[in-house]
Amino acid sequence: MIKVHNPPLNKKPSWLKVKLNTGDNFKDMKSLMSEHSLNTVCEEARCPNIYECWDSRTATVMILGDTCTRSCGFCSVKTGKPNLVDNDEPARVANLVEKLNLRHVVITSVDRDDLKGDYGARIWYETVNEIKNKVPSCTVEILTPDFRYHKPALDLVFSSKPDIFSHNMECVKRISKGVRRNSDWDRTLNVLKYAVENGMLTKTGMMVGLGEIDKEVFEAMDFAKEIGVEIFNIGQYLQPTINHLPVERYVEPAQFLKYKEYGMKIGFNVVESGPLVRSSYHADQQARLYNKNNLTF
Repeated sequence: MIKVHNPPLNKKPSWLKVKLNTGDNFKDMKSLMSEHSLNTVCEEARCPNIYECWDSRTATVMILGDTCTRSCGFCSVKTGKPNLVDNDEPARVANLVEKLNLRHVVITSVDRDDLKGDYGARIWYETVNEIKNKVPSCTVEILTPDFRYHKPALDLVFSSKPDIFSHNMECVKRISKGVRRNSDWDRTLNVLKYAVENGMLTKTGMMVGLGEIDKEVFEAMDFAKEIGVEIFNIGQYLQPTINHLPVERYVEPAQFLKYKEYGMKIGFNVVESGPLVRSSYHADQQARLYNKNNLTF
């Protein structure tokens, strides 16, 4: 039996406390993002790992603007009518990757349901291509929206040959409608399955603390493994503001270890499981682990 805590929002367990490191690297990263007119999910989604990641000069770049057309109950990225597509953005992202001399970069985006033709797939394609042309040694991981399971859009993204294709299930199936009001859990699995069928090294992730039980967590991991997903991330949900879904439970580190043990037992190649784990947390280390284990891109 795991211990479940329901303290007030300002009473997070000790294992969720993070060190606020705003040293020179942090300030330099913030300046570089501003200089290149780029957004990061680190800032927009209020990621608790921003201080650690930026201090080590890693970040997840968010393309296609900072305004999402969906309004998920867990996410602090603003929602509304997005700006026009910025056609120069792919080149700016590649320039940033070159300037930082990155070995591995993670790209994500807001949902762009307003772009009915391809839901933003063209910019995705161009961004990956720009990076690969400018910095061939850098591996590229993409954390995408579902493109409404529009196969021509997905095909275009796949044709850019990302090294890792990531798309998150976010939560267990039973609570998905309440957590992701404008998304669909089965559609997410279809996207992941289609990526596997197209030869993508595929990754997904989810949060706990939204009202699920552990049996459902293990079942979600089973679903992902059965369709061929190879990398699985799982972390604690943290309420961004009082306007977002409340935290239903704080899961202890020991239980995250059990998630990891189960995931490795059923055959995932990499499982990142911990209270502060997020989609792209330690993504560069995961990529290097693949190479170390001869699980090549």
